Amino acid sequence: MARWFVALAATALAGGATVMAQDAAPLSPELAKALAGRVAGKPETCISASRVNGPEIIDSRNILYRQSGARIWRNEMADACPALGDNEILVVEAYGDQLCKFDRFRVVNRNSGFPSAYCILGSFTPYDKVKTAPKP
Repeated sequence: MARWFVALAATALAGGATVMAQDAAPLSPELAKALAGRVAGKPETCISASRVNGPEIIDSRNILYRQSGARIWRNEMADACPALGDNEILVVEAYGDQLCKFDRFRVVNRNSGFPSAYCILGSFTPYDKVKTAPKP
């Protein structure tokens, strides 16, 4: 009986991993280009706003912040923010020197000046350049 339960649990875990891998959306061409040659690190809840440049709007769910050196922070929102586009300005309601998950922001159109509804930031994932070993 115990062996049957272990086999069932292992099968369920393997199936869950497969579903998770299938659910992961492929990167858009713009995002793949921006993150090329970089490796994702562990997502963080907050980053220091004074240490990054940006935001760089990629699409309705992805915003990049560039840190001096080789690091790029990707903010992937849980829900799409339809107002995000190339001709937009982000107005983030941040408190202190941190940009954090669940901070809300509005998108303001550069031409009209009209703000959108609120959108919510997601986790910040660091992407660092892949270090290559020096050639002998």
